[in-house]
Amino acid sequence: MSAPSAEPAPPQGALCGGARRELWIVGAIVLLGLALRLLHVHFLRASPYFERPTMDAAYHLEWARAIAEGTSFQEGPFFRAPLYPWFLGLCLKLFGPGLLLPRLVQALIGAGGVALTYLVGKRAFDARVGLVAAFLIATHWVSIHFDTQLLIPVLIVPLDLAALYVTLGLARDPCRRRAGLAGLLWGLSAIARPNVLLLPPLICLWLLWRARPAWGKGLLPAAALALGTALPILPISAYNRLVGGDWVLISSQAGVNFWIGNNPESDGSTAIVPGTRGGWWEGYHDSIAQAQAAEGRALRPSEVSAHYGGRARAWMAADPGGALAHLAWKLRLFWLDVELGNNLDVRFFAKHYDPVSRALPVGFGLLVGLGLLGLVASARRAAALLPLSAFPLVYGASVVAFFVCARYRVPLLPPLAIFSAYALVWLGARARTRSWRAVAGGLLLVGASLVASFWTPQGIRSGTANGYLSLGLAAEQEGEGAEAVRYYELALDHDQENAYAWVGLARAVAATGNLERAERILLERLDHLDAVRARSGIRVPSRPEAIDALVGVLCQARRFEDALALVDRALREGLPEEPLRYARGRALAGMGELGAAAVEFEWVVRRRPSTCPAWDALVEIYEFLERPRELERARAGREEWGCVPSASD
Repeated sequence: MSAPSAEPAPPQGALCGGARRELWIVGAIVLLGLALRLLHVHFLRASPYFERPTMDAAYHLEWARAIAEGTSFQEGPFFRAPLYPWFLGLCLKLFGPGLLLPRLVQALIGAGGVALTYLVGKRAFDARVGLVAAFLIATHWVSIHFDTQLLIPVLIVPLDLAALYVTLGLARDPCRRRAGLAGLLWGLSAIARPNVLLLPPLICLWLLWRARPAWGKGLLPAAALALGTALPILPISAYNRLVGGDWVLISSQAGVNFWIGNNPESDGSTAIVPGTRGGWWEGYHDSIAQAQAAEGRALRPSEVSAHYGGRARAWMAADPGGALAHLAWKLRLFWLDVELGNNLDVRFFAKHYDPVSRALPVGFGLLVGLGLLGLVASARRAAALLPLSAFPLVYGASVVAFFVCARYRVPLLPPLAIFSAYALVWLGARARTRSWRAVAGGLLLVGASLVASFWTPQGIRSGTANGYLSLGLAAEQEGEGAEAVRYYELALDHDQENAYAWVGLARAVAATGNLERAERILLERLDHLDAVRARSGIRVPSRPEAIDALVGVLCQARRFEDALALVDRALREGLPEEPLRYARGRALAGMGELGAAAVEFEWVVRRRPSTCPAWDALVEIYEFLERPRELERARAGREEWGCVPSASD
C-alpha cells in the first residue's frame, strides 16, 4: 500500500461555531466521561471486591491505611513507587475507612483526564482532533474501569497528559520555566511508576536538536527539564537511603519484575516469580527467601533486585533465540484486544456488573490500529510532535520488556486516542478530496492491525472462567459455600481445563459438608491429570494442588491414614515437596503424631520460611508439647515473615 502522507494542520481552535461552542462541546464530553465513571462506581458496589480488594489493590489499601493511621507499613526502602498509596492514604484520612468516596474522587480525576486528552490533542493537532480523542477516552470502557480501581493508572494518566501538554508547548516556547514545569510533572509521574523516566532524556535531546545550530540555546531548557524531573525523585531516594538503609532510586521491584517477564517459565503476563506462591505477601517473602538462598547470605532490597535482574540477563545471554521468541510473544500479547489482568479479570469485572460498559464497544484493538495510522499519517510533523509520538513507542517498549497486563497499557490509551482521532480526521479529509488510494492504504493498515489484535492465540485462558473463579474465591472467604459452588461450576462451564476451578469446587463442596462429592471430584480430576501426563509424557503442574486439596478433604473426614498414604505416594512420584510435606504434617498431626508432624513443618519453614500455616502449626504443637524454646523460635519466625497469629493463639 502507499503510505499515507500528512496534511497541514488546521489553525489552532479551528472549529465551526467558534470558541464558545467548542467549550460547550468539551464540557459535555467531560460530563459524559464523569457520568460514565460515576455509574461504573455505582454498579461495581455489587462486586465482593469493591470494599475488599485483592492482590495489588489490597497492598495499596494496606499501605494507605497505615498512612492514614500514622503507623509503619513496610521496613526498608520503598518496594513500590509511593505516590498512589500516599494519595489513597490522604483520601482515607479525609473521608474515613470506606472506599466509596475515594473511588468517587478517582472518577473526578478520570474526568479531568478526559479534559487533558482534549487539550493535548488540540495542542498537537487541532480542536477537532482534541474533541474526538476526548470522546474516545470518555467512553472507553477500559479507561472508565481503571479510573475506579485502587491502582496506579488513575494518577499516571493525568500526570502524563499534563506533562505532554506542557512539553509540547516547548516546541513553540522553550523557556526554562516551562521546561522545569514539564520536568516536575514527569518526575511526579515517575514516583507513581518509574517507567516514564525513559522519556525525559529523549525530550532533553529533542530540545537540543530543535535549538540547532545554536545548540547552546537548548542547554538551559534541557537542564531545567532534567532538574524538574529530579526534584520529586530526590526526596524519595534520600528516604530510601537514610531511612530505608539502601541505595534505591524510587522503588526496588524492577529486578524482580524483569525476572518475572524474562525467565524460561514466563508466559509473558502472569506476575508470579517462578517457585513462589500466588498471594501478594507470600510471593513477596518467597522471592526474597529464594534470592537469599541462592546468594547464601542476607540481601538488601537493591541486592534482591540486582539478583533477579542478573538472572534474567543470564537467561537471555544463555538462550538468545528463546529470549527473542519470548519477546516476540510479549509483543503479540501487547497487541491483543484482550485485557490481561494480574489482579482480577478486567473485562469480566468491568462488564459483568456494569450494563453501560457492556454497551461500549471501543477496545484496545481499535485504538492501536487507528493510532498506528495516525502516527504514520503525522510523520511529517514528527519533529514538533516528538514527545507525543515517542510516548506510545517508548512506554510501550517498557511494558513489553517486562510483562504485559492491562493496567500497564492504560497510560498509552490517551496518546493512542489522540492519534486515532487524527487518523479519523485524516481519513475524512482524504475521502472529501477523493484520494481513494490513500484511504484504501490507511484502511488496510488499520485492518491488518485489527486482525492481529483480535486473532487470539491458543493458551489465553477464558476471562469469563477466571472471573467466576474470582467470585468463587470471594464467596469462600465469606463462608458462602453454596454460592462458591455455583460460581466454580460456572467457571468450569466456560473452561473445563481450569485446574483452580476444579480444586476450588471440591473445596467449596467440602465446606458444605458433602465430603464424598468433594473426594469424588478430586479423584476424577487426578485421573484426568494422570491421563494427560500419560499422553504428553510431561509432569502436570496442577497435580500437587489437587493432591493437597484431597488431603484437606480426607483430614476433614478424619481419614488421616488415607491422607498420609496419598501424600507418601505423591512423594515417591517426585512431585514438588513443599506442599506435600506440609500436607504430610497435617495428616500426622491429625493422627496424634505431633513430634513427627513438627518435623515436617520444620522442613517446610526451612525450605520456604514464608509458609505461614506451617509456622502456625508449629506454634500450636510446641504450645501443646510445652517446649518453650521451640515455641519462642516459632513465634519469632512467624512474626519475622509477617504471619498473622491464629485466633486460638
